[in-house]
Amino acid sequence: MKSRWMVLTLAVCLALVLVGATGCKHKKQEPVITTPGGPSGSGTGGQPEVKDVLFGPNGLLKPVYFDFDKSNLRPDAIEQLNKNAEVMKKHPEYIYQIAGHCDERGTQEYNLALGERRALAVRDYLISVGLGADKLVTISYGKEQPADPGHDEAAWSKNRRAEFNEGKK
Repeated sequence: MKSRWMVLTLAVCLALVLVGATGCKHKKQEPVITTPGGPSGSGTGGQPEVKDVLFGPNGLLKPVYFDFDKSNLRPDAIEQLNKNAEVMKKHPEYIYQIAGHCDERGTQEYNLALGERRALAVRDYLISVGLGADKLVTISYGKEQPADPGHDEAAWSKNRRAEFNEGKK
C-alpha cells in the first residue's frame, strides 16, 4: 500500500515538474528604445533603430586600425575618427564604449595593456575634437576577440583595432 502511494506521489510530482518547465515560458520582451521617430516600432516607417545604424559591423561608427605594437593614431585612423566624431555629436543620447583590441602575438597581459593604450588614444582624440569625456568609456579586450581568426599578417592587421559599441556608465 505504501509503495502504491509513493509511486502515485512520484508521478504527480513528475507531472507538476513537466508542466512547470513547459508551461511557464514567457515571451521575451524587447527593450523600447526611443529614436527621433518615436519608440521603436512606431512612426519609423520600417526604418532601423538609430542604435542599429550606429553600432555593429555595418554601423556608421567604423573601427580604426593600428600598426603592430603601436597605439599612436595613423593618418587613416584620424580621418575615420573625424567622421565618427561627427556622427557621435549628432547622437549625444548615447554613451560610447571604445574597445581596444590586439592581434594574437604577445602575452595576454601585454595585449590587454596595449589594447587599453589604443582605446585611450582614441578617447583622447575624440575629446580633443569636442566630444564630452562623460560620453566615452574604454575597455580592452587584448587578443581575446579577434575580428579575423587567421594567423597571418592579413588577419592580424584586422585585429589591431579600436571599435565602437554602445556603452553603459
